[in-house]
Amino acid sequence: MFTSLNAANAIRLTRGQVATRLGISVSTVRRLEGTRLHPTIDGDDVRWFDEREVAALAAELVNTTNTKRRGAKGAPGAETTPARSQGETAALVFERLEQRQSLAEIVVGLRVTPETVRALFEQWSLGLTEGQLRMDGEPALPRASDFDRVKPAALAARLAGLPDDQLTRISVARFREWYPHGVHEFALLDELGGFHVSGPCTVREITQRHGGGSYRVTAYGFNPNGLRWELLVEGLDGT
Repeated sequence: MFTSLNAANAIRLTRGQVATRLGISVSTVRRLEGTRLHPTIDGDDVRWFDEREVAALAAELVNTTNTKRRGAKGAPGAETTPARSQGETAALVFERLEQRQSLAEIVVGLRVTPETVRALFEQWSLGLTEGQLRMDGEPALPRASDFDRVKPAALAARLAGLPDDQLTRISVARFREWYPHGVHEFALLDELGGFHVSGPCTVREITQRHGGGSYRVTAYGFNPNGLRWELLVEGLDGT
């Protein structure tokens, strides 16, 4: 049952804004009302949605595809998943690479092979002009000059400054070493995956998962989509 509006200062979203945030249709939002979403109703019979509840649902939807998995062959009600085109697969993988998802997260989330992800990662890393410049065999790895290197305190300040009640993905990679090649050095990184927050968080949320050490930490926002920042921090204390 819907309740009347009683939180004038709450961050509220309309149906259309919720649909945009979740990447679904307005009719799908309607079907979610009363189960996954619980809007309030004002005096003009307008439904308003709590951004925190929408953010929580968005986090669940980030790693799911828009198509249903293939059902068992011949089973009653089984549905066949339409085959993706190469372009659709590339777009989905590129989107998750922008979010700094790990190889395992992409393979599990999209049901593609590791070989497909690795091949697309090379293309994503190179881009267009840069890809042409690197045809002489330069590694498809981030250069040392690409990183903003900071101390743990600076990372803590960035995490504490994440926007309130907005979904952010924190992605983490363990920094192994600098790899010299020609006139450049490249970062050797092991992607460790990530987690979602709806507001500020702490360095402790990283070290509790992965321990101490040196990391590349990325904050990826969903409203609008895009990188908020990306840092290389050395010497995080895991105690």
